[in-house]
Amino acid sequence: MDLNRQQIQMTAEQDAESDTNKIIWFVTGLALSIIGLLAAYIYQQDPPLSRLFEKSEEYSLFYTDAYKAKSRSLQVKYALVGFLITGVLILIYIVFIFSFYSRMLRLI
Repeated sequence: MDLNRQQIQMTAEQDAESDTNKIIWFVTGLALSIIGLLAAYIYQQDPPLSRLFEKSEEYSLFYTDAYKAKSRSLQVKYALVGFLITGVLILIYIVFIFSFYSRMLRLI
């Protein structure tokens, strides 16, 4: 049974990897910052029902749990990358502004 569970988990994780739109979650983290990161953590993508058709209830439950866990992990990962890039860009902007104004004050 453990081998079967491992196989189900591997299948669910591979399916979640191919189904999760990484670009959308990256842009969400980039554009919405902390809100995008929270959305990535809260939203749970359900697997397509066609993959669970004619499967046992135990299979469906285990597959769905593994799929959602992997999907959430990927969503948060890519939203976090977008969030961090936004943070770095804001930090660079702040340093630039302070540098600009400090030069302007020295000229006065």
